[in-house]
Amino acid sequence: MPWRVPIGRIAALLAVVVAGIVLARGTREPRFRGLARGVEFASLRGDRYCRQGSPEIAVVRLDPSQVGVHVHHYSLEAPRPLDILEWQRRTGALTVVNAGQYYPDWSYMGFLVCGGRLVSSRPHPTFKAALVAGTEHGRRAARVLDLARDPVDPERPAWRDVAQSFMLFDERGTVRVKKTSQIAARTIVGEDHEHRLVVMTTEGSYTLYDLAVLLKGSPLHLTHAMSMDGGGEAQMCVRAGAFHYASFGHWEPDASNQSLRADLVPLPAVVTVGEE
Repeated sequence: MPWRVPIGRIAALLAVVVAGIVLARGTREPRFRGLARGVEFASLRGDRYCRQGSPEIAVVRLDPSQVGVHVHHYSLEAPRPLDILEWQRRTGALTVVNAGQYYPDWSYMGFLVCGGRLVSSRPHPTFKAALVAGTEHGRRAARVLDLARDPVDPERPAWRDVAQSFMLFDERGTVRVKKTSQIAARTIVGEDHEHRLVVMTTEGSYTLYDLAVLLKGSPLHLTHAMSMDGGGEAQMCVRAGAFHYASFGHWEPDASNQSLRADLVPLPAVVTVGEE
């Protein structure tokens, strides 16, 4: 009787192996490099969950007791919204990312405090997260607050900087966004189990639900996270000595640096890490 190669079984085994490799690439421990005291940079891959473009996710991890976190709005500093490179030059920050969502007139969609100055006094009724920074127990601090459990008093906020947006997943592990088919680049801010702040921007497009599942189970050891704005506004710029990184909210492999620069979306509000 001639020997038969079990093609079906081999194909199934190969599929399992390939799936395992892809999954492993998406959950591999990221290699952090130090940028400055209390600030590190790494990248995380989300191959299994990325729907379009590069699966790379840029990650800036910081110790808020060692480095400052600030929120800026153009209305306090410039005659027009600035692009992310202009914000970086203006502030001299190590890292700049977009803050939360905004209305067509550039006003912030939610509660916003910048350097102790109230910019938007009306909390968004359905946004249940806030990035806050200032001092806590006499030390410099920055946190991601779940406003359903730890609300901010809009009349007397206890923090120097506040940027309201919405929860991605909470400390109970509950995903706080719905399953939809909407994909975009995303900016996420979370806290890890050592109370470090973790700022992330995806290069490619993800659904919010998929990104929540990916980050919740990632080796970043996040306890909870919030989402800032997405799409063309999801941007990150990192400059530390000879190290430069930038992601501009879209991924086109054949685009030149000039065309990317021309397509930068102005940002009315940003979050900065490590200003000069």
